[in-house]
Amino acid sequence: MPAPERRTRGDLIAAAVLVVAVLATWTALWWASDARRTTLITAPGDATPAIRAGAAHLPAALTKAWQAPSPATPTPVVQDGTVVTGAAGIVAGRDLRSGAIRWSYRRDRSLCTVAAAFHDVVAVYQRGETCSEATALNWADGRRGPQRTGPLPTPTRLVAAGDQAAASGAHYLEVWRSDLVRTLAYGQLPTPAQPATQPRPECRHGSMALNNRKLAVVEQCPGERVRLTVQRSDPPEPERPEVIFSVVLPGQQAQVVTMSGERVAVALPDPARLIVLDEQGQMVAEHPLAIPDADLRGNPPDGVVEVTKTPTEVYWFTGSATVALDTAELRPRWTRPASLGAGSDVAGRLLLPVPGALAVLDTTTGQQLGALPVDRGGYHGPVGTASSGDVVLEQRGDTLVALRESLVGSSR
Repeated sequence: MPAPERRTRGDLIAAAVLVVAVLATWTALWWASDARRTTLITAPGDATPAIRAGAAHLPAALTKAWQAPSPATPTPVVQDGTVVTGAAGIVAGRDLRSGAIRWSYRRDRSLCTVAAAFHDVVAVYQRGETCSEATALNWADGRRGPQRTGPLPTPTRLVAAGDQAAASGAHYLEVWRSDLVRTLAYGQLPTPAQPATQPRPECRHGSMALNNRKLAVVEQCPGERVRLTVQRSDPPEPERPEVIFSVVLPGQQAQVVTMSGERVAVALPDPARLIVLDEQGQMVAEHPLAIPDADLRGNPPDGVVEVTKTPTEVYWFTGSATVALDTAELRPRWTRPASLGAGSDVAGRLLLPVPGALAVLDTTTGQQLGALPVDRGGYHGPVGTASSGDVVLEQRGDTLVALRESLVGSSR
């Protein structure tokens, strides 16, 4: 019978050194990883079910319920009983009525933008000089879902339609599906595997719109007037765009406003007008606009025009006025000058931010039926709005403000 093996002092020292080396390697990897700099606190339950019924009536008066810094949300981000803010690297899901934080997701990186997309909240973080890290978070409890990395330029903004979202960029943009897998890469690819696949990589993107699995992009290309390109948002190969049509527009500047069915609406200045093109890129209508030409000169912030969509109307904020378009023909129905945003639909009326108030408008005619006074202090810039239940939200620059119905006073 062979003698049993005995561990020598050298064996014990070698084993100890190996354990220390493994722990040191693991610690170094953890220290350098994103996990060390990420904190996720989930909520124990769902949002208040009563809020999901939506607003059944217009409030008689509004008072401020709470406010929070949120520079990463261009417009209010709300669903059911949860409103989301983004500031200082933290995405927070808050109780709609009180503003109390229910869940949070924190990273030691700057937030590029936060938006509602698919059935999630999507947060895009900055790494280096690009907005390269996207994370989907569950509305109800903040649980982390799909993630992706990509070389999006700063600044960027997300536009969602159905189960897709497009991320804007002056020279490069992407479209993602609900699992954050990229379905389209368009423009100046950072590391192109096949450079010849992009039709106009030298062009600058002015504005974009996403709808019906199509992406419309206004392009400013060297040596020509402004161009509109409409393409599939989910071609078989993401880096090989499938262009439906690309046409040069009658002007030097343009903004794509919205798409509906087989039509796309584009606004041009000098004179201010809205042209409507069909699926072949042929102009089928042209409508004069009673807005300043200055509203349409240059590109909208982050390449996205501010619109609010309902089943029957599209409300478009031009920068100084709100224009209502019907969703079928994209024809202007009415224009309200001296507004501050696109407004939100509440109980069949449009609550439109105007100086010192939220105007109550008839959605069909644009006639003002009343006004709810709102004290915005010293803020006089654009106001993005949204509503849920008995709460109206206003995005005032870098601050999100929640307004609730007051039991005293009436503006109607």
